[in-house]
Amino acid sequence: MIKSRLLSIFIVTFLLVMCSKTNSDVVSMEEFQSKILDKNTFVLDVRTEAEFYGPLGHIDGATLIPIDELADRMNELSSVKDKVIYVVCRSGNRSGRGKDILNANNFTAVNVNGGMLAWDALTNE
Repeated sequence: MIKSRLLSIFIVTFLLVMCSKTNSDVVSMEEFQSKILDKNTFVLDVRTEAEFYGPLGHIDGATLIPIDELADRMNELSSVKDKVIYVVCRSGNRSGRGKDILNANNFTAVNVNGGMLAWDALTNE
């Protein structure tokens, strides 16, 4: 009886802690634009070259490494290994994968949710 009650208390406590935990590896485009982006922010764009130079444009100073090339080109990011890397794409899906790849390789990466679609919407308000 006591073991069962202790197990129940543990499970409830664990669930409460996990549910209250914030997702610190994702940031909204609005928060990124208003509170994070400055000349020292390292932005990695994981779209294709055609998208980077296409209608949605790109963030000034962003580094382009397409998601399909990221695993093979991580050595190009060694100089920013001590910085937070903000990863963007068109909508936030590929940048989520890019963030995961970087974090798995001992980088500190954050997915900018909403991507360049959100960037475009915010800059054209």
